[in-house]
Formats: sequence, structure tokens, C-alpha cells
Amino acid sequence: MEINKFGGVFMNREEIKQILKFYKNVDDEIRLNTRIINNLEQAYCLMSCGSILENMLKNKYKKSSPTETAALNVPFSVSETIREYTMLNKRLNNIKTEITKEYNKLPYLQKEIIYDFYIQGFRWANISVRTNYSVTQCKIIRNRGLDKLTRLFSQNTVILKFFS
Repeated sequence: MEINKFGGVFMNREEIKQILKFYKNVDDEIRLNTRIINNLEQAYCLMSCGSILENMLKNKYKKSSPTETAALNVPFSVSETIREYTMLNKRLNNIKTEITKEYNKLPYLQKEIIYDFYIQGFRWANISVRTNYSVTQCKIIRNRGLDKLTRLFSQNTVILKFFS
């Protein structure tokens, strides 16, 4: 990131390319974090819920919730890990939304070429066939799109804070 003559932060093309590569993997990251959260919750619930259900049969007059009892018995490290992964997923969803919002401001052809190249991982020859433009024209259109994304991402405070 560079600081322009007006004191604002300005991203360069390489940073935009890195953000697009990051964007490509955000869903996988969220999916993995969710799986970790579910595994932690299931592992702990299996250890404690079985004994809770047995005890509930003996307590005739008490109202008891297995979920509440299990939640009270969760070790601090496990609950903290679950909380951290949950917060990380919220941040990842938020940054993905912001990147998508700015990306959608591009003209269709620039969006298509950037999506095909950075998100889908297509080669230039494939993109050229799909768009009916030469490889050189596709690269020029891509560069114009990256320049617009540079301006758009540099004006978005959420994106700047996340990647600084």
C-alpha cells in the first residue's frame, strides 16, 4: 500500500491480485472453520450429554436442559476456540461481502475476465475463446479492471483495515 499525495492509502495491482486470490479461498476457509466448530461442539456434547440424559431420568421434579448443563461444563479453552472461529467466520463473511460489492461495480466484460482468470483459474487461451477477444485484448481489459478495483478497494475502509 502506498500513500498518495493527499494522504490517502492507495493499493497497487499486486495487492489487488492477492486480494482476488484470497477471495477465491474464502468459502473454503469458512467451511473449514465451521467444521472445526461443529467437531468441537459434537465432541464435547458426546462426552457430557450422555451422562446428563441419564441423570435427568432420576430428577423427577427439576427442569433441566441438557444444552444448558453442557454449556456450563464446557472448558474455557474450548469455548474460547469456538468463539474465535465464530468471530473469524463473521469477519471473513464481512470482507467477502465488501469485496463482492466493489467487484460488482465493474463493467460486465472486466468482471468476466477477472473472474475467469483469478477465481476460476482459466488460461488466457480459454478466456479468449469464451469472450471472443484476443489474448492481448483480454489482458488489456483485465488491467483496466484491476486499475478500477485498485481505486474501489482503496476507497473501501473495511477492505483497507482487513488487509493492512
